[in-house]
Amino acid sequence: MASASYHISNLLEKMTSSDKDFRFMATNDLMSELQKDSIKLDDDSERKVVKMILKLLEDKNGEVQNLAVKCLGPLVSKVKEYQVETIVDTLCTNMLSDKEQLRDISSIGLKTVIGELPPASSGSALAASVCKKITGRLTSAIAKQEDVSVQLEALDIMADMLSRQGGLLVNFHPSILSCLLPQLTSPRLAVRKRTIIALGHLVMSCGNLVFVDLIEHLLSELSRNDSMSTTRTYIQCIAAISRQAGHRIGEYLEKIIPLVVKFCNVDDDELREYCIQAFESFVRRYVHHPPPLLSSSTLPAHCPCWPNVFITGTEPDALPQPPTYHQCHMLPSDHQPGDS
Repeated sequence: MASASYHISNLLEKMTSSDKDFRFMATNDLMSELQKDSIKLDDDSERKVVKMILKLLEDKNGEVQNLAVKCLGPLVSKVKEYQVETIVDTLCTNMLSDKEQLRDISSIGLKTVIGELPPASSGSALAASVCKKITGRLTSAIAKQEDVSVQLEALDIMADMLSRQGGLLVNFHPSILSCLLPQLTSPRLAVRKRTIIALGHLVMSCGNLVFVDLIEHLLSELSRNDSMSTTRTYIQCIAAISRQAGHRIGEYLEKIIPLVVKFCNVDDDELREYCIQAFESFVRRYVHHPPPLLSSSTLPAHCPCWPNVFITGTEPDALPQPPTYHQCHMLPSDHQPGDS
């Protein structure tokens, strides 16, 4: 223990050098030490290492910064919970910095820490504590809408955390939903797309009340149809939910399908493509026992664009599945299978 502490102290001293090469080599050596199973840090060494790594995230040299953020992965498993919380607090604060490079490296750091946490199924107290601490900061950053780049990073991290640790955040799911829903009408398409991804991960672990709130909101907004742009977004969101948690959406198909069919009437190729993708996600979930509204006799009759879609390589008796845009030939309405 004493020799390890002495070696770590020497590395920490070199990290304060004015020579970037010394700082780089010392940080690289520290990362190698942290990756060893045998290394044990006492309380004082933990504190000093955490403080130095967080300081190096603001280093003027990009290579040193990148090495420092790589150290966070093995470091999380070597230090006590309160030190991990210190790391997370600092990274969350830096993510809101005016310095773009510091924001970027801190976002990578948060993803690194989340990736190193034990899975939700392990019941880890550390994972639960860290995720709860991060969630509050992320929802605040997403809701402010002041800086799009910060929003995008926060949404990306939120989606990553929900996919890995969603089960630990059940108490936060209502507040997460509340901060995500307004982003579906963001003027920035990139924000909308990342919001859809986050919502897709949310429905995999959220309770029924949150799921119902989400579906009812989407149905209400689709019924209002305020703008074609947001309608496309809501259709994409429903398709994403169906892909991630199709078993939960079945009871709402009687309300959803007529709305999606209605938008097939709209002269908008992009919207029609999203509608077809939504149908595809529904059918894939219910390919063996499709609801009546998804049957071969009902859907084509109510969806005007359906006769214009001829799927290649299918047998006449096969259950017609809504194709993706790239799986079909868009043909004239009077075209018959077999025509050249």
